[in-house]
Amino acid sequence: MNKHILNTAKGLFFSTALVTLAGCEREISTDVLATSPKVAEVFLDEFAAGVDFQAWGKTTALSQDNETKYSGTASLKIEVPTPDDFLGNWTGGVFFTEAGRDLSDYDALTFYVKSSASTKIEVGLGSYGDNPEYTATIAGVTADANWRKVIIPIPNPAKLTAEKGLFNFSAGTNDTGGQAYTLWIDEVKYEKLGTLAHTRIENMTMAGFPSGDFEIGTLIGYVNLPNGIDQKITMSPKYFTFESSNPEIATINENVITFHGGKGKVVFTPKEAQGSITVTDIYDFAPVPTHNEANVISLYSDKYINTLSSPFNGYWDWQTTSNNEINAGGDHIMHYGTFNYVGIVLDNDADCSDMDYLHIDILLMDESDGNQQITVEAHQGGGDAVATVGQKVTTLKTGEWVSVDVPLDANTNLVHELMLQRPDGSNYQDILVDNIYFYKN
Repeated sequence: MNKHILNTAKGLFFSTALVTLAGCEREISTDVLATSPKVAEVFLDEFAAGVDFQAWGKTTALSQDNETKYSGTASLKIEVPTPDDFLGNWTGGVFFTEAGRDLSDYDALTFYVKSSASTKIEVGLGSYGDNPEYTATIAGVTADANWRKVIIPIPNPAKLTAEKGLFNFSAGTNDTGGQAYTLWIDEVKYEKLGTLAHTRIENMTMAGFPSGDFEIGTLIGYVNLPNGIDQKITMSPKYFTFESSNPEIATINENVITFHGGKGKVVFTPKEAQGSITVTDIYDFAPVPTHNEANVISLYSDKYINTLSSPFNGYWDWQTTSNNEINAGGDHIMHYGTFNYVGIVLDNDADCSDMDYLHIDILLMDESDGNQQITVEAHQGGGDAVATVGQKVTTLKTGEWVSVDVPLDANTNLVHELMLQRPDGSNYQDILVDNIYFYKN
């Protein structure tokens, strides 16, 4: 991501002219900031004292407009670029203050937006710095020819006692067919609406492991708005304090789940919201490979140096499979959900002319009747020229790792891709995968 910090106290620089925002030359009083940390305003007719702007994407897109505004004398004007703009094919940024603000008295960030073309943008708060703690983001916010008020609920205001990331936005041309357009944003401020209710997180299930720490990235949550709509928000789990139903097995602190060696189901419930995170079961780690590394070409294993690489999901036609990587205390496991089949396309073909087998460890997460199978294939070439050079059908076991060793044809040369497929008659949804590599005896 391209980032460029513009100091609003000194004005904003643009490619064709220097535009000084009204009020941006004021002196910032450290006394005021020290005694009045609870400041609601970000931008009304000017930037609030101490607010700076860090540009993302095209860094010259922001200016001030004294003609088009929701109220007062000025608004923020954003020129969203075309995809072929050499200065950046999208734009965005974050309004921040290095001093931080106590926002715990407010329950929402609000602003007004309009656009010269009907489009959708992404907005939020908390996204400043290398490791932002309390992010809250709304995607798909409509902007059109009419001024619209946007409400970004704060999932738990009590956490925002020293927040630096006050407001962020990003905009592109996916919804306009690549056509450039203009956004206007006005009256950006924090409010105590008092009409937001029923904060909840989307129920989430996950696999657990005997030991190690598991970091939760973001949660999907909802807050009921004054108009009755449940606003969907992507938010940091650090907003909440979670209670564990079985702390002997696992506990959670902010966004990190720690496993303590026990077995069983664990439910984490936030004190400040509805919903839960459920660890459905505790699974053993995959068997540690024993082949000599000199005889291995590895794609995905913590035992070996991975000389191959892949995005691990080709998103082929008609597949429903999603994937995410689990990092459990340094042990990496790939999870495939809503599984029907998946292509693992290598970034560079693997020279397997000296290899005998493809190895992969697979664990079935679903309860089963004992008749659930998976087909594992290795392909040479791609597209219409694909040829199968190894195939094996294996029966999976719920909660247990099954090691699959697929014999490679004697004439195998360059392997381009792997395919995992659920055969007809099997109906599971979730598997874990580890230790993908080629080896010779």
